[in-house]
Amino acid sequence: MNTHRAITPAAEPALTVGTITALVSAVLALLVVLGLTLPAGFEAALLAVIAAGAPIVAGIVTRAKVVPSSRVVEQEDHGMVVAGKGHDTIAEGDPIRAVHDA
Repeated sequence: MNTHRAITPAAEPALTVGTITALVSAVLALLVVLGLTLPAGFEAALLAVIAAGAPIVAGIVTRAKVVPSSRVVEQEDHGMVVAGKGHDTIAEGDPIRAVHDA
């Protein structure tokens, strides 16, 4: 079991959605400062849609990538790998083995 994961879009989907939302908002603000003309109120409306939609998208993306705690078979706890709720033969929290650093 690899307990040391890199922070990647696959490992942290909510972080990725938040980053993309911030980037889109910043690019929109930059374009307006550089002279992009938008209809009156359009910039505020677009930012409102981004602000409202981002948490919804983050929730959907994150939910698709995470494992419910009831299905976790093994987890790390203070240098030990212990049984999770989803383990079918070992009680939750019982030690399985020590974590070996790679």
